[in-house]
Amino acid sequence: MKSQSTLVFSNELPPVKKLGEELLLIYDQILAQKSPVFKKWSQQIALKYAVQAGEHLKDIEHFPRHIKAITKLTEQTSVKKLTIVVVGGGSLGDFGGFVASILKRGVRLIHIPSTWLAAIDSAHGGKTALNVGGAKNQIGTFYPAEQILMVRSVLMSQPEARAYEGFGELVKIALIEGGKLWNSLAKERQVNSRVLWKHLEAAVKAKYKVVAKDPEEKKGIRHVLNLGHTVGHVLESYYELPHGIAINYGLDFALRFSVQKKIMKPTEAEKIYSEPIMGFLLSPLRDDMISIKSNDLNEYRRLLLSDKKKTKAATLRFVFVQKPGKTVIREVSVDDLLIEICRQREEELHG
Repeated sequence: MKSQSTLVFSNELPPVKKLGEELLLIYDQILAQKSPVFKKWSQQIALKYAVQAGEHLKDIEHFPRHIKAITKLTEQTSVKKLTIVVVGGGSLGDFGGFVASILKRGVRLIHIPSTWLAAIDSAHGGKTALNVGGAKNQIGTFYPAEQILMVRSVLMSQPEARAYEGFGELVKIALIEGGKLWNSLAKERQVNSRVLWKHLEAAVKAKYKVVAKDPEEKKGIRHVLNLGHTVGHVLESYYELPHGIAINYGLDFALRFSVQKKIMKPTEAEKIYSEPIMGFLLSPLRDDMISIKSNDLNEYRRLLLSDKKKTKAATLRFVFVQKPGKTVIREVSVDDLLIEICRQREEELHG
């Protein structure tokens, strides 16, 4: 498999015959219901496997049923000729990519993201994953797709509300990259599909700059892409939030924590938060998402301790921001994170 995917930007879905000789389409079943164009396009592919998107799709308890059905569906195909085409959002990408990496010991893979979240982030970098025991992404592989097709008509067909789910990952990569991407995004005064498509190519290229330095996360460089994810994943699992919304919350937490740890100067934080685009950043504290009940904190602790970013028994690598384009990774204890959650909550309540 190639170490990095080929990116293709197009206005419409590609001719099926250009995707490969033998195809298996794994797709979000709602696409066939909501998109006549996708339904007509998919009918040209003989082997299809429809699934319901969401984190439950990645639950390891359900995987044996899926892989048994997919194995039977592809039993007459050739490992050398088979291509799995995955059309869907982040959960589809994680699931379909994992299937491609293990089926017949690995077959060709193409991603066609159908959500902004997948198009901006999860389709890129080669990570696949399943969830175990309610904890996200506990097992998986590194398996880059041969091609990732960014299809404007597919992405623009989403409800406008879905654009906001991709917004958190867009701000995340812009803060990591800094420079032109951050300066351009920071001046935007709305969050919609037009804005996301405008910045999509630059955002994806920024992610690949990081991935290229550490393709399989062995050097620690790629860990910077977890900015906003430590607390974000806790909120996602505990409150069953969409991933992009949870990361939006997690970014706000990380920026505030960066100031508290004196990694970011207060003046820099004021400058960042004064940018027009930051008016759309959600705060879990303002929105009363984080409570300080003992049962909540106990569950936060359990989820943090299951985080694969752990370095020791109760220590994690946390990504801080010094300024746009400059991040710092430091080890912090789970207790420090829980204390900071409570501190930020008290700060918001009492000013």
